[in-house]
Amino acid sequence: MGAEQRQTTLSLFGPAGVRPNRRWRTPPLADSKGVDAGLLQTRYRLTKQRAAILKALEDGAHLTAEAIHERVRSELPAVSLGTIYRTLDILRGIGLVQIFTFGGAARYEAALDKHHHLVCVACAEIVNVPVPEVASVALAIGQDHRYSALDATLVITGRCARCAGFGRNGAV
Repeated sequence: MGAEQRQTTLSLFGPAGVRPNRRWRTPPLADSKGVDAGLLQTRYRLTKQRAAILKALEDGAHLTAEAIHERVRSELPAVSLGTIYRTLDILRGIGLVQIFTFGGAARYEAALDKHHHLVCVACAEIVNVPVPEVASVALAIGQDHRYSALDATLVITGRCARCAGFGRNGAV
C-alpha cells in the first residue's frame, strides 16, 4: 500500500505538528518483525510504550484506548492512559495504526492494508473486509463533483451469524 492511500499524512514535524523526539538515533535496517520500519521513516524511536501498544494490537483486534491500556499495563504497570492516547496519536500519524470510529468510542487497529468494516449491530463484532471496488466508485463520484485526493470508507452493518441465529449450514 502506498503512502497516498493512508488516511493520515505526515508533516515535517510528524503527526499533527508534533515534533519528534530530539534524541534521534541512527536507524538500523529494521528489527526482526519489521515493526521499526514505519518509525524509521519518520525518525521516531521504538520506545517500550510504542512497542507494547503495537504488541497489544498484533492480534488484529479493534480496541479502544482503554482496552489497549489494560493490555499494556500487564507489561508496563506504570503506563498512564494519557501516554496511551499520545502514543496512539503518534503511531496513527506515521501510519502504523489506524483509527475506526462507529457509533461510540474510537477503536484502533494495526491492520494497515486498505480495508473496510462489517459491524454487527447486536454484539459490536467488527470484521475487516477488503472491497477494492470502493476505490473506483469513490473516484467516479469524486470526479463527477470535481474532488481530488479522495479516500472512501465503507461500513456495512447487520447481524453476524451468531446474533442472527444462523447455524453452520446457514439455516436459522
